[in-house]
Amino acid sequence: MAQDQTELLYLNDAARRECTTTVLACHPVSQLAEEDRSLAKSVAPDSFALITRETVFYPQGGGQPSDTGVIRLAGDNADSTFAVLLVRKTLEGAVLHLGEFRALPFADGRLVSQSVDCARRDYHSRLHTAGHVIGLAMRLLAPVLGERKKVKANHAPGQACMEFEGLLYNEHKAVIEEKVNELVGLKLPVTTEWWDESRIQGADLNMVEGLQLGRNGQARIALIGDLDANPCGGTHVEHTGLTGFITIRKISRQKGVSKVSYEVPVVI
Repeated sequence: MAQDQTELLYLNDAARRECTTTVLACHPVSQLAEEDRSLAKSVAPDSFALITRETVFYPQGGGQPSDTGVIRLAGDNADSTFAVLLVRKTLEGAVLHLGEFRALPFADGRLVSQSVDCARRDYHSRLHTAGHVIGLAMRLLAPVLGERKKVKANHAPGQACMEFEGLLYNEHKAVIEEKVNELVGLKLPVTTEWWDESRIQGADLNMVEGLQLGRNGQARIALIGDLDANPCGGTHVEHTGLTGFITIRKISRQKGVSKVSYEVPVVI
């Protein structure tokens, strides 16, 4: 299959949910290279993999699940559709839209329209932003709870959590939840910027996720007002108020690391 890098349109405009683009390659999952087939283990063996020149679909990664949705032949009837069930990115930077056709597979070079499942994207964006809000809250609570370095993040529904070095206990839930939802109530702007290496080295970044590099070599940084900066390739809501009330479900501990599990409303 073609391994051209796919342009990730959501990186510069996370509010965009549709686009028209060109098919670069379309083949059964069984014809993928072995390392790419491993990305498609959770879809049916007779599924297809579709690569397009650009995409608005978020591929699974950074603790955030992939988008789902539909890709249609531009200008053709609605029967010519591809149901996107999973999206993954290869090591070469090609985005694999994995799923099933309702009619015949698309030919290379065809013009198609992409549409993301908006409700799913919105929920995932609220969960991801909420994780960043919790990270910021823990920094602000350092005088009370001590310095807690982030070590891991998961923004998946039912599994969402932030992990920190050191021991936290269930009696800290109320303190953390109060600070977190104070930040939600402030409706602080959540924005993204592209930073070069010199700016990254001189900044106090609240890191846990890997660097998402653009084609210009700069790294994508997610900011909460002027209080917090995280390297991040995920999608977010426009301000902290849009996460809805963040519930700290529980705090657990293992090997000196504390897991703060959380949830946000599915819809607001």
